[in-house]
Amino acid sequence: MATTLSRARVLVVGVGGLGCPAARVLAQSGIGRLELIDDDIVDESNLHRQTLYRLEDCGLAKVRVAAAVLQAEAQRGGHACQIVTREERVLPDSASALVAGHDVVLEGADNFATKFLLADACALAGVPLVSAGAVRWIGWAMASRPGEGACLRCIFEDVPREHEETCAAAGVVGPVVGVLGALSAALALRLLHGDPSAAGTLFGYDGLRGTLRERAHRRRADCELCSGRITDTALARYIHATPSNLHSSV
Repeated sequence: MATTLSRARVLVVGVGGLGCPAARVLAQSGIGRLELIDDDIVDESNLHRQTLYRLEDCGLAKVRVAAAVLQAEAQRGGHACQIVTREERVLPDSASALVAGHDVVLEGADNFATKFLLADACALAGVPLVSAGAVRWIGWAMASRPGEGACLRCIFEDVPREHEETCAAAGVVGPVVGVLGALSAALALRLLHGDPSAAGTLFGYDGLRGTLRERAHRRRADCELCSGRITDTALARYIHATPSNLHSSV
């Protein structure tokens, strides 16, 4: 079912390299309410990919700077977007309450523990989710709608047990997250417009080759989430999921 954009409530988890371009597009698309969650501060080493911030913003809370920039840009574009900020992490004991009441959740976390936490919380709350990730020159994005098409667990199954390579350790190229952030915003808008084809397709982007591939996935019969075997967002389920490494934005 389509949602009127002026009444839409979208939650963006992480205003880093993926969240910055996504939030910028959404704020200027006529979204009624945009909620930003991030507990990090602006750092000079991230400015090449986190495009809402400037050198003079270093040391300030990302959500506060992002909200001010997005609000000003939305007003210049003639859009009345209410922007709400939460300077905190998404944790198992808060995830369900944070996603509830939103029409779409868009996340750009730098770890699979947070991605699966949000996938579970959104599915249990009946909220569509857009997920994305990137390392070096490659990345991916997908949208999922509870009960329709594949979810994140249908494709990746669970948090990796082996060492997880993140952009913090391996680095990421600015244009890669720019492309994927814009694609994430497009998927979110498609979900809001009620496009059933938006969910269940995994997009893979290769920045070195300049290629974007897409593959539609079916729900796995043995998917824990789609089959209803996951009924809460317990911390014990998430390998490496401690407050120190949950919800770090790309």
